[in-house]
Amino acid sequence: MRLAIIAVLMATGMAAHAQDGAHMMTLAEVKQRRVELAGLFIRVENVTITGFSMSRGGLASDASGGVHLDDGGMPLDTITYLERNCARAGTQAAPAGCRGALEFTVGQPRGAFTVSDAQFIPQR
Repeated sequence: MRLAIIAVLMATGMAAHAQDGAHMMTLAEVKQRRVELAGLFIRVENVTITGFSMSRGGLASDASGGVHLDDGGMPLDTITYLERNCARAGTQAAPAGCRGALEFTVGQPRGAFTVSDAQFIPQR
């Protein structure tokens, strides 16, 4: 009986996770495949945001590499949070509140790859 309950709970959790529609990838994978991913909703976990300001954006990096993070289309509460907590440059100095997941829709490829219209979910 306990195994059946655990199996149902795990299946429910997995179904809920799959329903968010986000493709799980690394920043390097998104950067390399951005043409084919244009318009898709992506989630990158274990991202560190550093050097963020509203005027110049910041750097989003994970174990695979880093990309420029632009505030275009970003919710105001996310911008405020990143400016308040992740303005310091350099991944060594990044506080724990600057690590988390980044969710965004891959834009049409033009010039250098930049993540914009993103939501940052701090790691708890």
